[in-house]
Amino acid sequence: MRKKEVIERIKNNEDMFNEVSENIKELEFILSKFKENKENIKMLNKYYGSKEWFEDKESFENKEIIGINAGVLSEDAIWSMNENIKEILLEMENIISEFHN
Repeated sequence: MRKKEVIERIKNNEDMFNEVSENIKELEFILSKFKENKENIKMLNKYYGSKEWFEDKESFENKEIIGINAGVLSEDAIWSMNENIKEILLEMENIISEFHN
């Protein structure tokens, strides 16, 4: 009976280990992609609300420019992107503090 419990415990822990290991690989990949986009985030924030942004928005709204996707000109797109980033970073901070306690 004891041997069966040990085998089950090892199998359960092995399964957890494999899942965590796979999740870590996925997280490392996503974090590397996020770091690669750091400069793009900075450039988008610089563009948002700039003179050029307002000019582009006006041209798009006046139908001077058609046939392109222009979600970046919405009032909320870049703001929402930044809010999402903040929420993710706060969640990561919470996870870090849980590991340190």
